[in-house]
Amino acid sequence: MIWLAVYDIEDDGERAKAAAILQAWGFVRVQRSFYVGKLPRGRAANLLRVLAKYVKSGHVALIPVADSALDGALELGKPPYAPLKPPRYKQIYVV
Repeated sequence: MIWLAVYDIEDDGERAKAAAILQAWGFVRVQRSFYVGKLPRGRAANLLRVLAKYVKSGHVALIPVADSALDGALELGKPPYAPLKPPRYKQIYVV
């Protein structure tokens, strides 16, 4: 399952630790406080427990994205992470 991880953490040390933990768990940074990754549901709960050891202030949210929701996802340009879904067709460039 795809998970979105977002946080609002004021403390620099806690924010850096949260970023390092997310990246160690295979999440890729999309923007400063927004990550995307793949985990089974039970592993996401484990990730939140690990984050809770280091993030004492601020807010962290792990948001599941059902595979069925990905069918309706629209993307423009090349993402800085692996595509969320495989393309169903070849891209055609018109000049």
